[in-house]
Amino acid sequence: MPVTPDDARLMDVQQGGRCFFCDGPVGAKATFDHLIPQAYGGIDDPANVVLAHRRCNQRKDDRLPTDEELDRFFALRRSSRLGVWPPLRALRDGDEGADEEERWMTVAQAMARER
Repeated sequence: MPVTPDDARLMDVQQGGRCFFCDGPVGAKATFDHLIPQAYGGIDDPANVVLAHRRCNQRKDDRLPTDEELDRFFALRRSSRLGVWPPLRALRDGDEGADEEERWMTVAQAMARER
C-alpha cells in the first residue's frame, strides 16, 4: 500500500520534522526513502519508508540500511500504526558482522517468505 498523505504526516511527527539520515530539518522538501530499495524488491509501503532530504536519499542510493539506521527505525516505529516490514526485521535480527552479500541474502530470503 503506497504511502498516503496521512502516513507522511505521521512519519514527519515521529521523525520530529527531521531527515532520517542527517537529522537536519526536512520541511516540505522531504522525499521518501525506501530502506530496502525498490530496485531490489523493497515495497512502496510506510513499513519500508522514511522521510529524507533529496540529497541524503540520493547519497544512500541502493544500499541496505546500517545497523544503527535499523535501530533508529525500530525505535521510531515502536507501537506505531506504520509498522515495520518483516524483511527489515530479518535484516536487524541477522548475523552481526555479516558482509553486504550475506545481508542481501537475508533480505531476499525474508522477501521470499512474504510471497
